Amino acid sequence: MSATPDLMPEGRGSFDLLTSMARTRFELAALDLEAHVAATLGAIASGIVALVLALVAFGFVGIAVVALFWDTHRVVATISTTLAYVVLAIGVAAYARARWRSRPPAFEGALRELALDREAMRGLS
Repeated sequence: MSATPDLMPEGRGSFDLLTSMARTRFELAALDLEAHVAATLGAIASGIVALVLALVAFGFVGIAVVALFWDTHRVVATISTTLAYVVLAIGVAAYARARWRSRPPAFEGALRELALDREAMRGLS
């Protein structure tokens, strides 16, 4: 019976260490998730505001171009303005797609720490 009490503190210390490490990693994952959500929502809100303002501005620019050439080349001005908007929309969409694909992955910090923990645990074995 004396061997059991000697083993309990050692096993209990390892368990406490593992639970403490798990708690720290979960807290880090929660912080990463909060930061990721906040950044995503901020980007979406800013994008919507920018989109609305750009649409209003582009609408007025298009009207001004068509009005400027109304007497001489209204059809050419209308087609040119429309094509310019289409090209601009494609460029902005490509830029947005590139930004979306280059964003940092979610839980990057937590995954990095878990990999370090795994290596540390292998070193203890």
